[in-house]
Amino acid sequence: MPLESLLTPITLSVGFLAAILIGVSKTGVPGVGLFSCLLMISAFRGHEMFASGAVVPLLILGDLAAVKFYRKDCDPVLLKRLCPPVATGLILGGVVLCFMRNGQFKLTVGILATSILAFEFVRKQLGWTKVSTSAPFRIGCGMLAGLTTVLGNAAGAVSAAYFSSQNLDKKSFMGTNAVFFFLVNVSKIPLMFAVTQIKTLLGYEADDAQIMNATTFMLTLIFAPGIVLGGYLGRKFYRMIPEKVFVPFILVINFITAIYIVVSSVV
Repeated sequence: MPLESLLTPITLSVGFLAAILIGVSKTGVPGVGLFSCLLMISAFRGHEMFASGAVVPLLILGDLAAVKFYRKDCDPVLLKRLCPPVATGLILGGVVLCFMRNGQFKLTVGILATSILAFEFVRKQLGWTKVSTSAPFRIGCGMLAGLTTVLGNAAGAVSAAYFSSQNLDKKSFMGTNAVFFFLVNVSKIPLMFAVTQIKTLLGYEADDAQIMNATTFMLTLIFAPGIVLGGYLGRKFYRMIPEKVFVPFILVINFITAIYIVVSSVV
């Protein structure tokens, strides 16, 4: 996919803003991560799945900054328990992506993200404390995280719901979130290249087949300064948000963005 055919003043402007928000989400306010991915998809209208793939290297750059700042606060036991269901979800997401077209993309992501966030809200309101410690809940959240991160980098909504259910404090939330997404996003690179090759062999048109290619990493170089700026701003925001409102604030932002994805997909 020629880079010059994708880059316009609008895509450059919106893409750079999305990169800034990715940086902010990784180092300070995870709730804006879903919105930043939505912005990138909007910037490359008609190439939504390619835009989703183009975001991944940018996410990894942000993850590296987040891991540097917060890795000491990670909960390794929680991550270890999540690994098997997340890996299953990644594989399932790759299979689904092999047969998905751009028109189905945003709606699917929005519905999945909204559903898990709505469930977490209901769980808290009804006091279902035992649910959060059950194996089915952990497995379900892990598989949904793997599935949604492949389909649209939307696992932030799922992880926010799950980490919230585990009653992590502000530092533990950021540390666990940082290491979790670094591992997940790095895992998606070979998977997305494989899906691109499979869809090409299946005869899909380029707009529906191209998810990750050489152009993806050229875009990373262009938008990387936005990650640096966003990472700096994110650290500032992180210090400003009080401990007791940190996780609820993230859940609300993710829920609003997920609803917007669903509405914008059908209107």
